[in-house]
Parts: sequence; structure tokens; C-alpha cells
Amino acid sequence: MMPDATAARKRVLQWKHDIPTRYFATYEVLEDAFRKRISGLVPRYHAGTRVFWDDFQRLYDSPTAVARDGGEAYITSNPRDCLAFGTPFQVLQGAWLSATRENAAALDAPSRVAERFDLTGHLHQSIRSLSGGETVRLALAKAYLMAARATRLTVASPFSWLSLDHWDDFRNLADHYRSCGTALELFALEGEDSSTPATGDDGPAAEPLTFSWRLQGLQLDLGTLLDHLHDRPVWAGVASRDETLASPCLLCGDNGQGKSLIAKALASAMPYTGKATVYGPNGSRRVRLLFQDVLNQTLMRSMRQLAAQGNAKDVAVAYDDILDGVRRRVPEAGDPLIAFGDRRRSNTRLSLLEMKVLLAAVRLSDQRAVLILDEPDWGLSRSDAVAFVTAVVSAAHARSVPVMLISHKPWWRNLARSVRWVRKEAVPASAAKGCLFRVQIHDAPEGVA
Repeated sequence: MMPDATAARKRVLQWKHDIPTRYFATYEVLEDAFRKRISGLVPRYHAGTRVFWDDFQRLYDSPTAVARDGGEAYITSNPRDCLAFGTPFQVLQGAWLSATRENAAALDAPSRVAERFDLTGHLHQSIRSLSGGETVRLALAKAYLMAARATRLTVASPFSWLSLDHWDDFRNLADHYRSCGTALELFALEGEDSSTPATGDDGPAAEPLTFSWRLQGLQLDLGTLLDHLHDRPVWAGVASRDETLASPCLLCGDNGQGKSLIAKALASAMPYTGKATVYGPNGSRRVRLLFQDVLNQTLMRSMRQLAAQGNAKDVAVAYDDILDGVRRRVPEAGDPLIAFGDRRRSNTRLSLLEMKVLLAAVRLSDQRAVLILDEPDWGLSRSDAVAFVTAVVSAAHARSVPVMLISHKPWWRNLARSVRWVRKEAVPASAAKGCLFRVQIHDAPEGVA
């Protein structure tokens, strides 16, 4: 059943009145303000390798220089960046130990906080296998444990990760900080907290294109290295599906339902058994995936290194085509956008928007692949995100490349030509050993275009 979107939107609107929120035009401006707020507690990895290693070396050489009594609690724009351990249990246990003080009131046990944020079934699951929503709920739970000791909590871009139906989790955290008398502030990109679908006028002006997918006997491996060493299977099942879809196809659903896991399986970006195959034009079975956090996906490589992953001429043409599409829709998008040749000769670093354009162009240079964009709005204002996605779809369709969008946001429902709804289901106790849950894929529920 489709969630009550109207009630969820009312909860988000309420946040705009009672949570201090600062809005920024671009990811770079937001990140710089956020790093200044948290006093250098995290290396700046968005500013290039030299800045990252300088920050890392400073923190390594003087670990107590930034430590203050209590200190700043924070959730980074990619919540994985503030989670330092391999499993949710380790993360919450570490937060509980660091927040516990002698002669202070007893804190909630990590297990109780995990239950409060609906993480009980994920405590011993690998961090890498958590969904984006589960990851941000873990970050919220960690911050909850730190409230008694922190002097302030700053949260960067939570709207990119947390679906409308999980805003009660954020309310839970905010109320807890207020009960402790601790300040709380959000940093967000302009339009990031909008819950209104983009209008049809913003849609991709592209010819219809279809592709097929086949999921059969699919089992996703969610185990850690220790699980494999001790022969403890940990996996999730996916219901079978065999059909033809119109591009762009939207794979949507609430946080933690398995959308990104399916995308990773289709792109062979995670271990699995069974079949997860996409059939694109001319029978192609290749899939190219653009992750939500493209900064981590680049591994700090330069523009030249990234562009070298595809045919140089095709990458340059695709880059300029996408850039032109963004310019047409948002002339003032972010920093000035520069053509591929001029940008490649420039010594300045790419903006996040340009990085997304480049990575999409590299993937479009492989014209026999299906392109998957996982939460493509991350790090972009609403206007830039809509311009980027529609420009990518137009450039992809011009090359006969189908596109699949993965998102929990309602923005893309009017832009998609086919929609599938993903929902996680519990498995009975009699299920096969190690099965945590099963993912079902349904036709679009009533009310979703």
C-alpha cells in the first residue's frame, strides 16, 4: 500500500517552523560551512587529495587538539563518513562508551536505542550492506547516544537520505536533544526538503525507449568477512521478476526496502547467487551504476583519470551534451559550467555537479549499457538535481541507452515512464538458514504515475 504522502509532507512542513535550518546553493558551500562548524573533526575529502591528507595528518599528529569537553555531535552529508566501525552494534557500543561519564545518569543501552530507530534486525549486519535510510537511522541513533555529552548537534543534508515516512525518527532525535538542553541545527541545500514532484514541464524531452530485466532465484550476500570465515550465511532473497520496462524507469519505495541492493546486484557491484540480468538495446546485458555518493565512487581520482575510463571522444561529447541540457534548464546552476575541453585543461577542481556530469558521461560512452542512477539528487539543490537528471536521460536516450532511477523521493514520479515499488517483507522462522528478509517488487501503487 502506498504510504500516506500527505501526512508525511505535513510533518516535513512542521520542521521548517521549529528546527533551525540554514540553506545553501551548492554542496561545496554547504560542506565548507559544515567543516568550519565541526572544527576540523573530519578531513575534507571533497576538496582534493592534498587537502584531505593535510587534514588527516593534522588530526593524526594532534588527536587532542580538537577534543573539547562534550564536543560537537554531527551527522555528515554522507552519514557513512561519521560511522567508524564495521557493524551497527559496534558503532552504537562505541558511542555509548564514549558518552558514558562517571557519576552521571545512566544512558539508554545501545540495544534500546537500536530498537527506537528500528535497527534491531541490523545490529550485526555489515555497514556496507545497509541501505541509505538504514545508514542515516544508524547515524541518528549514534547521535542520540551522544546527546548527554554533546554541546551541539549539526546535521548536514538529511533530506537526501531519509524518506518522508521516517521523519518521526528525526523528531525523536530532536526532542531528545531539546530535553537535554542541547542546541540542534540543520544544514540543507536549497529545495532539498521539498516533497513536491517535479512537474511534467521539467520532464525529459526524449523518445520512448524500453529495456527488460530478469530476476530469478536472486539471493544477495549481506555477510561480513567473519560470517564467511565461520560459514554463517547472511543473505536476502528477491522475488522473481521478468518484464519489459519503459525508460526512464523509477524504482521507488521507503528507506531500507532494498532498492539500492537490487541496483548493486544488477551492476554486479555486490556478491549474489541466482540471476540478475538487464537486457538493453541489441541484447546488451551490461549495467553501469552511478552511486548516490559519487565522491566516494571517484576514489579521489582526477578528471583525466576518470575520463580515461571511457573513449575520450565519446566522453567529451556526452559531457558537453549533458552540460548543455543542464544550462538550458538552470542557466545559473552552481558554479559556472565549463565545456569538457576547457575544464580538462583547468587546474581547478570539479564541482560536485560537474563530477556527476563527468561520471554520467563516462558511463554513456559505453553505449551498450543500461544506466542506473542511485538517488541522483544527493548533493544537489532541487533545481540542479532536476536539470541534471533530465539532461542525463535526454543524452542517454539519444544514444539508445535506457535509464533506471533509484529514489525514495517523490520528485521523479511525473518524469518516469514506468514505476516499480520495492518493499521488504519479513521471512518466517522456517525460512532458509541466514535469510534476513525478502524483497518484493510491485507495479506502481495507486496514485503513483
